[in-house]
Amino acid sequence: METGPLITLVVPFYRQPNMLRKQLETWAEYPQDVREAFDFIIVDDCSPEPAEDVLRQSRCYDSISLYRIDKDVPWNRSMARNLGTKMAETPWVLHVDTDHVLPPGSAAFLVKTVNEGLPNAWYRFERYRVGAADETRKKDKVDPKAEFIEIHPHIDSYLCTPEAYWRAGGYNEDFSGVLGGGSPFLKEMEKANGESDTIGCPLWVYTRHSVHD
Repeated sequence: METGPLITLVVPFYRQPNMLRKQLETWAEYPQDVREAFDFIIVDDCSPEPAEDVLRQSRCYDSISLYRIDKDVPWNRSMARNLGTKMAETPWVLHVDTDHVLPPGSAAFLVKTVNEGLPNAWYRFERYRVGAADETRKKDKVDPKAEFIEIHPHIDSYLCTPEAYWRAGGYNEDFSGVLGGGSPFLKEMEKANGESDTIGCPLWVYTRHSVHD
């Protein structure tokens, strides 16, 4: 069994303080041995409401690193993800959107699975929605009153080795400034590393009705 951090969890941040608080609260619920298997990186995408303000109000751990992009380019998550991966020092990197949370049970399962050895270079996750559906979730075609409904994987939330990430070239930062960039990167990941498998633990995705920003 490997010792030390195994997985770097990278979260881009832009004006979602309540959702970042939810991330921090969830990480605090990890058992000690599970938390020690993670490094946590938050990349502040030049948010006018800095992530540092949230961290100062919350319980923080030495394993949380904060980086801030100093130029406010709209929809600059491509650079944020590239920066997070560049700074990662673990064998695996877990990229999630700010509203995608790895709950404690999934975190423990993921650490155990990584310790036992994963044969492929990248994996995607099923998601369970937390909170009633809103207009942004109509595409999921589920009852709007339902909670914890399984929905399809997201293009920007996945586990991979740093080597697999850079084999795909990282995110194309030419897509910064517009909403997008995930789909082209996903195609490059498939081209460079083959199709992904789905790992057997879900992420939770919070709707605006459950965590409002």
